[in-house]
Amino acid sequence: MAKRSAVAKHPASFINAPPVDEVTRIQLGSELGIEEAGNLHRQLLGAVDEPRVVELDAHDVRDVHTAALELFCLFCRDRRAAGHETRWLQPSETLRSAAALLGMTSLLALAHEAEPAEVAA
Repeated sequence: MAKRSAVAKHPASFINAPPVDEVTRIQLGSELGIEEAGNLHRQLLGAVDEPRVVELDAHDVRDVHTAALELFCLFCRDRRAAGHETRWLQPSETLRSAAALLGMTSLLALAHEAEPAEVAA
């Protein structure tokens, strides 16, 4: 599994964000079906021990399978146990609904994701 080492290249879009060099962002695809579970597993496994904040950018998620949600639960659990912070960046309504349907909202900490900052006029 190749560890995703790309650090977010754009400034964070929410208040009290850590500096960009202290964040590892994982861009999730729009389709997180069973076919993608293996690749998703390898990507998450590569970041589970990352000491920096890991942001899961989920704004493009349009289809999510239970297997992907289970992987996210394990990933978030293991990072919490290691004392590492994980955040959701703009989780799609599809992801939120699927997690709620399966009772995974708390496990995934989807109720506590960072809110976008207001843009000053």
